[in-house]
Amino acid sequence: MLKIMRQGAIENPWIYRSVMGGIALAFIVSMGWWGFGNQAGDAVARVNDAAVSRDEYQRAYRNASALYRQIFKEKYDDKALRKQVIDELVAQRLWLKEGERLRVRVSDAELKRALSKMSAFQKDGVFSAEQYHRVLQNNQLRPEAFEQQQREQLLVERVRERVKDGVALNPNEVDEAKKANATDPDRGIADALFSKKQRAMMAYGIALKKVATVEIQDELL
Repeated sequence: MLKIMRQGAIENPWIYRSVMGGIALAFIVSMGWWGFGNQAGDAVARVNDAAVSRDEYQRAYRNASALYRQIFKEKYDDKALRKQVIDELVAQRLWLKEGERLRVRVSDAELKRALSKMSAFQKDGVFSAEQYHRVLQNNQLRPEAFEQQQREQLLVERVRERVKDGVALNPNEVDEAKKANATDPDRGIADALFSKKQRAMMAYGIALKKVATVEIQDELL
């Protein structure tokens, strides 16, 4: 399902962009995307020298399943969702490793700003330290572990943005985009650029996987 929605984001960017953003935000706010780090024992997958623990996978799957039941009721393929969740976790590991290779960094100040913007930690629209610790406690997460997870997430997002920032439309693509939306050429160009950036990011991710050593224990999914 996630794969289908990504394809939709390329073909119909303005329709799918907000939906995909909401899904990504739900993963982050629910603290289920990164789990508890590279635990070596009981790994469901290994990506080079990093492991995806079973606990991490199950937490991510539970959050994804709950979200999809809310959006699609029971009209989705659970087996396909399980596979997509582990693929996403593997992809995150690959992007994180690429960030380390490129020496991308996230400062303490940048992390603090990102956390303060999360609605789950706000009270009356303002970040609340009390709310922050309460939410983490309810999810059985230590602040140090959660903050490291979020730092890594920000790092991955920064690497992906770096890839997309290097993408531009050539003159022929600009002309085609204008023709595709003659009533609103600027929007046509924006749609075409967004789609090209998404394709570039997907291609980059595929290239990362091709040169990595990835082992997935399908029987544990």
